[in-house]
Amino acid sequence: MNRIVIIGGGPAGYVAAITAAQQDKEVILVVDGPLGGTCLNEGCMPTKSLLKSADTYDLVKNAGQMGIRLSPNSIEVDWATVQERKREVISKLVNGIRYLMGKNKIKVIQGRASILSSNRLRIENGNENEVIDASKVIISTGSEPIPLPFAPFDGEWIIHSGHAMSLPAIPDSLLIVGGGVIGCEFASIYSRLGTKVTVIEMGEKLLPGEDDDITSILHDELMNQGVTVHTSTTVKNINSTSKTVFLENGDGKLVEMISDYVLVSIGRRPRVNGIGLEKNDIDFSRLGISVDDRMETSNPSIYACGDVIGGIQLAHVAFHEGRVAALNACGQFAQVNYRAIPRCIYTSPEIASVGLTEKEARQKYGEIKVGEFAFSANGKAVLSNKPVGKVKVLVNPQYNEILGFTIVGQHATELIGQGTIMLHAEITADMMEDLVAAHPTLSESIHEALLNVVGQAVHC
Repeated sequence: MNRIVIIGGGPAGYVAAITAAQQDKEVILVVDGPLGGTCLNEGCMPTKSLLKSADTYDLVKNAGQMGIRLSPNSIEVDWATVQERKREVISKLVNGIRYLMGKNKIKVIQGRASILSSNRLRIENGNENEVIDASKVIISTGSEPIPLPFAPFDGEWIIHSGHAMSLPAIPDSLLIVGGGVIGCEFASIYSRLGTKVTVIEMGEKLLPGEDDDITSILHDELMNQGVTVHTSTTVKNINSTSKTVFLENGDGKLVEMISDYVLVSIGRRPRVNGIGLEKNDIDFSRLGISVDDRMETSNPSIYACGDVIGGIQLAHVAFHEGRVAALNACGQFAQVNYRAIPRCIYTSPEIASVGLTEKEARQKYGEIKVGEFAFSANGKAVLSNKPVGKVKVLVNPQYNEILGFTIVGQHATELIGQGTIMLHAEITADMMEDLVAAHPTLSESIHEALLNVVGQAVHC
């Protein structure tokens, strides 16, 4: 038998399935839900569809600054159409994955899989059970939102990100618990659509993993968009009957807040329950399944990839891990390269980074060189009326090794690809001094930041 069975049809799972099929293996993909998983159906893609609608609304409202006169009374958000467009985007992309399954002769079985032994699985679909054999198994069951311990999700008032993107109407008010990536993205969506948004973050700042100078730019811009941000603040209790949230700020003062919805975005946990891990010598914890750099678990017949292993919970990381898991399950050798993983936050302005943050770089290397270039000095950013933000590059002075890039500003999530290539290819800063960047483009700011490391930036 030469069969690979994959549990879970999200980014890690369907990429693993296609990769294994390309190695001429018989592949079965077991999905407990729609193809594409959380990312495509309740995460990355629908969120970005809403963000695009918010961007467009914001652009039209401010068209007067570009010399385009519109009547303010004629501009409104048709929420039903926004939602329909989002559904159309999801449907098109899900159908694309379904096409790829057929093209690669992958058998898709709907149901919930559990591992009976290293080479045998049970698939449950309603009242029907099926047992199938496998040469290798790949687990890619993803993750799920973490609720507050004293206030489970009810989908009506206490909601998670999946609920937040399909609300029946644009709410008048929204209280977001958690100032991480998901919380900030939804704050950026709804505040620009007219919702009074409040963000509660227990840490000292938004986006705790990023540098202070970067998060402060986003903080200021969210406030300009009407968002109220409370840092060093903890949710103590929630009363669903009165729709009241009880908070304690850094000074120990108790505050009560009322909101149409409470969006809890305090993180996601791996889906490790009900798969049969404990019965098959697979090491795991609430933080995820333990794997090596080949995605192999403690059971050599079973691999795991994507959010279910914890670590970096990003769809593009799951793509990469799914491919590596499949290649190794097919008898080849592949390893995951975590050195150059871009991190993208689709707020307004966007934030994108790759490699080390400045704090991490100083902790690891001590003295480093920092080159920056503000978008306020970039012609394309100025003419686009988007001058907020900057490019920051970190360099090890001993070898001119590029340690990290961070970009905050317009199209940062697209621009970070250049920094990712540099880190992946281990290009040094001095190799980029003679780069010719097209003008006028935002990309010029990357070159200027690199020149700024050696004191040769021209436009700052």
